Amino acid sequence: MTSATALRVLTVDDNSSLLRFLVSAFTASGCAVTAAPTAEEALDRIDADTFDLVVSDIKMPGLSGLDLLRAVKGKQPATPVVLITGAPSVNSAVFGLRHGAYDYLPKPFSIKEVQGLVERVRADRAKWNGQTPLPSGLAEELHRREAGVEMLLRLGDLALQGLEPQAFLEQTLRLASDSLRNDGGLLLLRDEQGHFTSAQTGAPAVVSELLGLLQLAFDRVVATGGREVLALTRPGHRLDVVAAAIPGVDRCIGVVCLARLAVNGGFLPDERDMLLGFAQTTSVALQKLVLRENLERHLVDTITAFVNAIESKDPYLKGHSARVALYAAEIASVMGLDDETIQVVSRGAMLHDLGKLSIMDTILRKPDRLTAEEFAIIKAHPVVGERILKPLRFLHREACCVRSHHERFDGSGYPDGLKGEDIPLLARIVTVADVFDAVTSNRPYRTALPVEAAREEIARGRGTHFDPQVADAFASIPLERLVEITRHYESLVSAPLRIGEGELARAS
Repeated sequence: MTSATALRVLTVDDNSSLLRFLVSAFTASGCAVTAAPTAEEALDRIDADTFDLVVSDIKMPGLSGLDLLRAVKGKQPATPVVLITGAPSVNSAVFGLRHGAYDYLPKPFSIKEVQGLVERVRADRAKWNGQTPLPSGLAEELHRREAGVEMLLRLGDLALQGLEPQAFLEQTLRLASDSLRNDGGLLLLRDEQGHFTSAQTGAPAVVSELLGLLQLAFDRVVATGGREVLALTRPGHRLDVVAAAIPGVDRCIGVVCLARLAVNGGFLPDERDMLLGFAQTTSVALQKLVLRENLERHLVDTITAFVNAIESKDPYLKGHSARVALYAAEIASVMGLDDETIQVVSRGAMLHDLGKLSIMDTILRKPDRLTAEEFAIIKAHPVVGERILKPLRFLHREACCVRSHHERFDGSGYPDGLKGEDIPLLARIVTVADVFDAVTSNRPYRTALPVEAAREEIARGRGTHFDPQVADAFASIPLERLVEITRHYESLVSAPLRIGEGELARAS
């Protein structure tokens, strides 16, 4: 007779004699036993009830014991599974242990071995508050594997974040280092011309030794084609160093190499598997990155072509956006912004008038004062431009430049009436560049100001129209450079002066 607290055991075997023995042995050990002759029937039992232990043969018709193991771990993860195996299927049992089995019983086994198994399960349940822990070493391995899977998922996400190649490499290597607990790492990419781009992590001495080992073994690593991990050091060396090739479409495009101090333990087989998966996933991510860069470049080129098409219809506007982009890049450089940000502000400046695609030429070219309705249409172009760019997430910073380039530092601008630092910095830069080009270019309603007079206009707008920091940066650009930029696409048309020279551009 079994007690109310008896272990609930599900036994599974297609051999009826062995199944009867299992029922008898576990019942004699004080367990409540349910028997199933197939894995399929066992799954039905698991759907209907919960068990404290599942004991299953590996080789059975239909679903195997390994299939049942995976199903149990999906339905009742805390339920321990013990696999019964004959000598030829010991490898399968070991595989089962690596994938969550609690233990295995080798045939033939006795009632005493069954009793020992029951005692271990009961002891573990008492120790772990009714739950059965993973077998020794498996919990740590499972944690490593979970970290490895998370690493690969995050690596895939990195390829979609619009990172510059160097930033992508550095973050990719950091992911590997965090997941595989290495003491040093190198990630090398080689382009079609044989030039290398690299990222590294770890103490300089470790990285230096790692680089030397990789130089000696580079051709061997590349020759694997990303199909295996090579050990670059022998047992007894102070470092355990492993490397894998990053395969490309038709050639090896790089190598990832990791080192761990021997005192911290060598790389385990499952960790080497993770490194191989890392190299292969990096390959896919890099191909996505290249495709994304090509697509983004073509999209920007196409949009820029639209802007140029607008300006080419009007000799007064020809080259305006290109010059604004050059001025904006100069200002950003003087302000000490990084290269990536300078590129963003340059693109934002190039696209700042994109919304004018929606405005009729009769309004854009009107030589007389605009009516209130016409000016309202003009004032809508920043919002229209942002709306055009909004679906292109990689241009979200440029879209901010487009929307806010007519805001004023004192809050009197449009479309949102933003004030001070609420206006995005890059938009504040484009504002200065846009106005300067407008007042130094001929328009239907006035002639261009000389460069020096235009610089004075920017200085007078400091703190009201313009961000003082941006205005000061603009003032430090050499006059010769400003003159050089004004000559880009210089207008061949002159027009009579319609407004005073002290007035800033009406609607640039």
